[in-house]
Amino acid sequence: PKVQPLSPRKRLGDENLCNVPHALPGSPAKRSKENRGRRLLFGDPSASPEQPKSPEPSPRSGGPETPRSSGLSGQQPRTRLFRQEGTCYQQAKQVLHAAVPDRLQGRERETGILRQFLQEHVLGRRPGSLYVSGAPGTGKTACLSRVLLDCKDKLAGSKTVVLNCMALGSPHSVFPALAKHLGLPVATGRERVRSLEKHLTAQGPMVLLVLDELDQLESKGQDVLYTLFEWPQLPSSRLVLVGLANALDLTDRSLARLRAHPAGSPQLLHFPPYTKEQLTRILQERLGQVSGDPVVDSAALQFCARKVSAVSGDARKALDVCRRAVEVVELEVRGQTLLKPLPGGDSPASPVPKRVGLLHISRVLSEVFGDRMARAAQGAQDTFPLQQKMLLCSLLLLARHSHAREVTLGKLHDTYSQVCRRQQLSAVDQAECLSLVTLLESRGVLEVKRAKEARLAKVSLMLDEAALEHRLQDTALVGSVLAQGLH
Repeated sequence: PKVQPLSPRKRLGDENLCNVPHALPGSPAKRSKENRGRRLLFGDPSASPEQPKSPEPSPRSGGPETPRSSGLSGQQPRTRLFRQEGTCYQQAKQVLHAAVPDRLQGRERETGILRQFLQEHVLGRRPGSLYVSGAPGTGKTACLSRVLLDCKDKLAGSKTVVLNCMALGSPHSVFPALAKHLGLPVATGRERVRSLEKHLTAQGPMVLLVLDELDQLESKGQDVLYTLFEWPQLPSSRLVLVGLANALDLTDRSLARLRAHPAGSPQLLHFPPYTKEQLTRILQERLGQVSGDPVVDSAALQFCARKVSAVSGDARKALDVCRRAVEVVELEVRGQTLLKPLPGGDSPASPVPKRVGLLHISRVLSEVFGDRMARAAQGAQDTFPLQQKMLLCSLLLLARHSHAREVTLGKLHDTYSQVCRRQQLSAVDQAECLSLVTLLESRGVLEVKRAKEARLAKVSLMLDEAALEHRLQDTALVGSVLAQGLH
């Protein structure tokens, strides 16, 4: 019964400034309840930026002039500080989520190749296959998703099926899953493959099949992968297949038989790890969408990009590190705002938010990567896979023999193939050789000058011979290759 009369007196105090002092004895209970509501919105990541503004009209009906009243000046800055800082941190966390953006930084070339492939094969009604490789977080799925969204209207005349192979129970489960999407009755045994083949070679619209996490379909004998990649080569086929996986050598390792028929080999597209500069631009573009002062310090942002590029080049990881660092600062600010006594004088109308600094990023990086970061700093990440070592040895051999700083990719691939034969190793084709060169370029070992024809691209070493031999960490292999020379 006592609470009821307090609300009208408090409203009178807000509307008539002269009554404010009399309303203060009843004010704390009401305001503490109101601040709790704001705090929930402030800390709730699912809240949208507009939600915290809903309580504004009642307490701030007086507009910007309200803080001049002596009775409310002690309370008003606190509520405004919560709302403004809460909004900027919420916005930062939202833009740092790994959703597909309208434009992918640093992936213009790859996006163009994907568009061209769909244009030539789906819209041009030419069956074919494309294998997209790249480490986690290099933008494979994001790029393809963006291209499919952009080309949605153009692809309306075809049937698009997207399957994540990680969600399938077994490699052979891909066939009933595909049949279901195509509206076919689910058959069993060999009959299900036959019914799918019959459907895909009959008259009808083109079928675009996208298989993410393609390596999950590897099996004994690789019969599932062979069946899928041979379908586009069937007479009258209307299937266009796009497979995505992490492994660079999946097609060479698991689908060697396809190379016997050049037309049956899938087109290859490799996504190299993001460089420090690319990660910096990605983070800057995302955080540039947050209104007001920067939430993340520029030096901290570049530090994050440099460290993540050194360990993995994973854009998702860089976004995650920044988002976690924002959460850390948000918690710090919330604690300080709750506990710090309010100043007696007027507070600034727009308080500058506390920024994410180097210390916050460093702390989160340690939590995310652990001793991988230390190993990267000590150079343990400088080891190279065998095919990359063979390519570097070939380039070193050419540099010694011709005394030229640059060699063409065609000449490098010829020498590399010769070196692999001598070492009794299988060599990759020229398209995959270009992917290897791109990977090495992203690690700062090579420099590539592009040309209209890939074979004419110029490749040069960024390190001297001694530094390269040290980084290869395989003196026996390097010595053997260099001792044999060029014949």
